[in-house]
Amino acid sequence: MKTIKYLALTLAGVFFLAVSCSDDKELVPIWESGINGEGTVTSAATDFKRGNLAVVLDFDLKWISVDSKGSVTKMEVFLSWKESYTDSDGNPAIADHGTKPIETFEGGAVPANRGTVAFSLSQNDVLALYAGATYDYGDGVGARDVFANPKAPTRDGANPLIDKDAFTITWQFTAADGRVFSAWSPSVCTEFPGSNCQIDFGVVCAEDIPLASIAGDWKFDMVDTYGDGWQGGYIGIIVDGVEVDKAFLYSQYDPGGVPLSAGSYTYTAAGSVTTLSFEWNDDNYNSECQFKITSPKGNVVANVTTVSAGAIKLNLCSE
Repeated sequence: MKTIKYLALTLAGVFFLAVSCSDDKELVPIWESGINGEGTVTSAATDFKRGNLAVVLDFDLKWISVDSKGSVTKMEVFLSWKESYTDSDGNPAIADHGTKPIETFEGGAVPANRGTVAFSLSQNDVLALYAGATYDYGDGVGARDVFANPKAPTRDGANPLIDKDAFTITWQFTAADGRVFSAWSPSVCTEFPGSNCQIDFGVVCAEDIPLASIAGDWKFDMVDTYGDGWQGGYIGIIVDGVEVDKAFLYSQYDPGGVPLSAGSYTYTAAGSVTTLSFEWNDDNYNSECQFKITSPKGNVVANVTTVSAGAIKLNLCSE
């Protein structure tokens, strides 16, 4: 026990000598330069269209050295595919069909800091990437071809991709010094201006809410994962081109000062409304904001866990 005590005193003395200087200088860490990225959809279509193989999605990707000290020699782009289905017990489940490389830019193909590279993706590209992919859906049959699954009867030759499919594009950068930047926390990606972690998209049946489905109660179920409410962020409710209402969670900075970790709001659309849409307006902490939107028919038309500014994508296949 004495030995431990003397060792502790010795270490304390060494620490004191290391941090005590006659000119009161502070020990300042030297941070390595970091590389962020930003991916954007540049095509008019932001999702695949069910039954329309001609729709092609176009993307731009840039690497970003905030302090301009780092540089990149290789940019790699990947596609992940997850499929929603109902398991043998009737519960919702997710089939993860894996991640595939889709593009690599090296040497002279790599742009300068904040320059962009462009690439495109079609449904036929996805079919080629995942040709022969199998998955065990847990119904006792074993692994089967994911494009010939009786649990997804709407998937056929004319509709190889359906609204239950969710896709994510991610990227990886190799720096000139050999470091690889392949994953950042959501807070770094979404809260640093002009950067993000990924691009999410899916398969839609229509871009606009059908006129016959507009009237009625639209429910917004909202969550703040940190528990202190949305701080500036809100869902704008756009009626006939004009924002008429908003859905949000109160924070300590709003009137009343009682932050909410979760809450719901209902907007009733009148029968006279001809167009209805929703837009996300950025929060100070986007990574903490999540929400679901349920239509008057009871369909969850949006289930958003990674928010981004602008029009909110809706799944209207059941509307």
